[in-house]
Amino acid sequence: VAYLVIFHILFVLFVWTYWKSVFTLPVQPDKKFHMSYADQERYESEERPEVQRQILAEIARKLPVYTRTGTGGIRFCDRCQLIKPDRCHHCSVCAMCVLKMDHHCPW
Repeated sequence: VAYLVIFHILFVLFVWTYWKSVFTLPVQPDKKFHMSYADQERYESEERPEVQRQILAEIARKLPVYTRTGTGGIRFCDRCQLIKPDRCHHCSVCAMCVLKMDHHCPW
C-alpha cells in the first residue's frame, strides 16, 4: 500500500510537470531587443565581420545583455533579426527565438 501511494504521488507530479512544460507558451524577447530598420540595413550592408560586431556592440550598449559569444561578440539571431538576451535560443521547431529554452519543446 505504501508503494502504491508513493508511486501515485510521483506519477501525478510527473504528469503535472510534463503538462506544464508542453502546454506553457514560450516567452519571446521584448521588442527592445529587435533591431530598428535603419540598424538592420546598416548591419546587412556591411560585409566585414569585425565591423558587424562593432555595430551590434553599439546597438546592445543600452540593453541588459551579459552573455557573449566565444569570441566576445554580441549574440545575434540572423533569422529573427534580434540581439539575443541571456538564455535566449532560436527554436527550430517553433521558428522563433525563445527565452529560457531549457524547458521548451520537450519532443
